[in-house]
Amino acid sequence: MYKALQVSETGQLALVKKKIPTPSSDQVLIQVEACGICGADLSDISGENQFMRVPGHEVIGRIIALGENVPLIWTMGQRVGVGRLGGHCNACDQCRQGAFVHCTNQTYIGSNQDGGYAEFMLAKTTA
Repeated sequence: MYKALQVSETGQLALVKKKIPTPSSDQVLIQVEACGICGADLSDISGENQFMRVPGHEVIGRIIALGENVPLIWTMGQRVGVGRLGGHCNACDQCRQGAFVHCTNQTYIGSNQDGGYAEFMLAKTTA
């Protein structure tokens, strides 16, 4: 189990315990060392329908577990940073044109994917 700050109601965070997740084939598990706060985080916390989500997307931490298909550039113990974009799909029109930031299947860390206001978090790897 690990501790996280999770949106409990509009504009409110609650300290909760969650089960440590296992990375999927293209993810890493990060032990969070620090996480910044920005306007997007405040929007996620005060937004409607964000309940039960862990905000935070300016994350620094170390990789402590690797999914089975993670590229070799990512290693155990490596210090990494995680931003707002949660990883592109490589399949939509925008990705096929190389415009990954415009991916139509993009997740957003702290908004529709748990973020770094926690002791651990998952992050997708892309090569």
